[in-house]
Amino acid sequence: MKKRDGNLLNIVLRIYLVFALFFLFAPILVTIAFSFNSDRFPSLPWRGFSLCWYEQLFAYPVLMTPLKNSFLVGIAVSLSAIILGFTGAYGLRHARFRWKNIYLLGMMSPLAVPWMLLGLGLLIFFSRLGIPKSLFTVWISHLVFCAPLALVIINTRLNTIPKSMEEAASDLGAGHWQTLVKVLLPQSLPGIVAAALLTFTLSFDEFIISWFVSGFSETLPVRIFAMMRSGTNPTLNAIGSIVFFISITFTVVAQFFIRSKNAPGGES
Repeated sequence: MKKRDGNLLNIVLRIYLVFALFFLFAPILVTIAFSFNSDRFPSLPWRGFSLCWYEQLFAYPVLMTPLKNSFLVGIAVSLSAIILGFTGAYGLRHARFRWKNIYLLGMMSPLAVPWMLLGLGLLIFFSRLGIPKSLFTVWISHLVFCAPLALVIINTRLNTIPKSMEEAASDLGAGHWQTLVKVLLPQSLPGIVAAALLTFTLSFDEFIISWFVSGFSETLPVRIFAMMRSGTNPTLNAIGSIVFFISITFTVVAQFFIRSKNAPGGES
């Protein structure tokens, strides 16, 4: 009886999981499906398979410039976040003070603030300093919440590396810089790569804060929002599908590196 009840519970949980995933991904699947529909309007019946909206997309400068802006900001945020995250994690690894966990919690606080309030606060901050809204302000704003995320990911990876490895390197004559470059960096590489991918994805997809601080240098989510306000445009289905595949690919690869036990060329 217990075995039968357990099997029944597993079946129910699996059915629930399938319905939950369908509920989450159904809007995305609909968007992808209609991006290949020849009809201008997203309605049934299906009018035929076509790639015309993708062809128009890549010849559409109104979307291409914001897409380039999003890539540039995402790359800049990703590189800056992993530099700040690694140096912060390295400092926490060797710091000796009692309130280390409270300090780490404080570093994570930007992720707990509603992004509407965070965007408004950043807008006021830049206005008070007289800094015009541009891709620079978008980069700084995204770094506020991406750097703590990179810090946590890299710090978690560094905590899996025994300090005895650094001590052994020191006993063999390696200095602090050599130990950092030849021991810690290779071992923490999966965490660094995962942090880079996740922070890029987070910055690339972010809309609310970008809408406050981007000005005329629009990122892709801001441009899509402006186009949606002016009416239905089937190219939005195409760009939405491309953004989804970019984001989901980077996220899956990042999860692979987070779960990786060994860094390339080293052992953990």
